[in-house]
Amino acid sequence: MSPLPPMPEDLHGMRMTATTVQRLLTPEQRARLAELEDAVRVGGAAAVLAGRALAEIRDCGLYLGAFATFEAYAMDTFGFSRARAYQLIDYAAAATEFEARGLSLPPERVTRALGGIVPDDYQLVIDVARSVTGKDRPSSADVQAVADTVRDLAAGAHVEHPDTGQSVPLTQVPPERRVEAVARAAQRGAQDRTRYQGATPQGQADDVRPLDWADGLRAVADVELRGTGGGWQLIVTDRSSGERREGPERPTVWDAIRHARSAWEGE
Repeated sequence: MSPLPPMPEDLHGMRMTATTVQRLLTPEQRARLAELEDAVRVGGAAAVLAGRALAEIRDCGLYLGAFATFEAYAMDTFGFSRARAYQLIDYAAAATEFEARGLSLPPERVTRALGGIVPDDYQLVIDVARSVTGKDRPSSADVQAVADTVRDLAAGAHVEHPDTGQSVPLTQVPPERRVEAVARAAQRGAQDRTRYQGATPQGQADDVRPLDWADGLRAVADVELRGTGGGWQLIVTDRSSGERREGPERPTVWDAIRHARSAWEGE
């Protein structure tokens, strides 16, 4: 994944935000922007209602009068592919979680970028994305980059404590300092991706990108990338035999995968 881009600067060298951009618009442009934003909000609300309706139709089996499967019903009745029908259902489920926490629901694409994040961390991810990018309304790509970091932390990766500089679990950082700590981790992760994802430590291109190689193992094994105090470790458990293999611990995810691959393919 590409690193989070820096914010552009205005003519005075100041970081541009949604507020400063709005000031550059003419009154007519601001009025049209307001109309379009209202249309987006209506569309978002309709998507939530559609997702809730689809979930009830599926869960109550109301499609069974004429169709054998929910997927066939959604395609024939609405022209929705299986993926689109479940995107709407997932969006509606996320909306319920946002409402329960008194949070504003982001656009659908941004909400999908939060997949795999526990609802209690939704606001943390969005706040960090705003902090890192300087945008009032981060894009889905911005949110996805931060969400990847937060998923890593949930898997056991550590952050740098804002006060001590020590590597600690996020739970040991005071709640009011977590946005700062995660923002640093997200920026460092973006730099690591640029440096390590496409090239080996010797600077030569990988024949298969490390994460793609690890994902390829999932067809026959359970794959875990475990964050440790000293870095990362790849752990693979063969589902047929139960054999468990642990790769060497390395400072980055990519190096952990590379060294595990090198060791196992050399046997």
